[in-house]
Amino acid sequence: MPAFRGKNLRSGDLAEQLGVLLLQNVALVAPIPRTEDVGIDVVATLIRNFDGYKYIAEDSFFVQLKSSSVTEITFKDEQINWLAELQLPFFIASVDRKTSTINLYSTHYLSDVLVVNPNRKEITLELTKTSNYDCCDKNESIKVPIGPCILSWSIDTFSTNDNFINEFYQLLKSHILLTKKSIETRRVGVVELISWETGKEPVLIGTKIKPLKSSNKTDEVIAPYFNALIQQLTSGEDLFTTRSLYRLLEKTLEHHEHFIMVDGKKELIPFNANLEVKI
Repeated sequence: MPAFRGKNLRSGDLAEQLGVLLLQNVALVAPIPRTEDVGIDVVATLIRNFDGYKYIAEDSFFVQLKSSSVTEITFKDEQINWLAELQLPFFIASVDRKTSTINLYSTHYLSDVLVVNPNRKEITLELTKTSNYDCCDKNESIKVPIGPCILSWSIDTFSTNDNFINEFYQLLKSHILLTKKSIETRRVGVVELISWETGKEPVLIGTKIKPLKSSNKTDEVIAPYFNALIQQLTSGEDLFTTRSLYRLLEKTLEHHEHFIMVDGKKELIPFNANLEVKI
C-alpha cells in the first residue's frame, strides 16, 4: 500500500534484524530472504576457536525469530509434517527490542510429542520459563511449553563476558547433539528425554520407546543401526553388551519353554514343526 507501512510488520522486521545481529556475534548466520521464508529465518552454524586467527565451522541448525510479544507458535496439519521432516535441530529465538535481548529456546520436546502420536493435527509451542506438559497426551491437539530458554544474552553481554562465545558453543553443542540423535531415532519410536536449566547443559533423564509397526520405511531406518550393532557384538568390541544381550535372549527362551534338561545340562529343544511356540 503506497505511503503506508504496517506497525506490527515493521516491529516484527526490526526484531528479526536485531535477532540476526545478536546471533551473528556467536555463530555464522545465513539469513533467509523474505521471499524464501517458510518458517525458518536463519540457518546458523556453530563456530569453535581453531587457533589464534581462525574459527572452525561445525554443526548447523535452524532458527525462527519472533518478537518477545509472541508467546505461542501453532502448527497445523501439513505444517506439522513439515516440522517433523526437518533434518536439522530447530530453535526459536524470542527478541526483546526494548532490552536488546534474545532468548533462545529448544524444540527438543517435539520428538517426545511426535513419538507419542505422530498423527497430530495441531501442535502449539509455548515460549515459557518452565516446561510442564503431559508427555503421554495422545490427543490430536496439544500445547507444549518449550521452556526454559537455553540461553539469554544482549549486546552488553559481549562487553562484560569475554568467554561468552565459548560458553554459547559448549551449551548449543550439547543441545544440538541430543536433538539430532532424537530426530533420527524418533522415526522408529525412540526418543531420549532430557531436562535443562537456562545456561546449563542438558541432562539425560530417560529414554522413551514406542514400538512401531514394521514397514519398509521403518525397516530401512532401523537397518543401519541394527547392522552396526551386530558387527560390534560379533567382533567382540563390546563384550558387556554382548553378555547382557545373551542373558536377555536366554531368559526369553526360558519363558517360552525352549529349554530341556539333558544329563543335568540345559539344552535348547530342536526347533521343528512340532515345537509349540508360546506367546
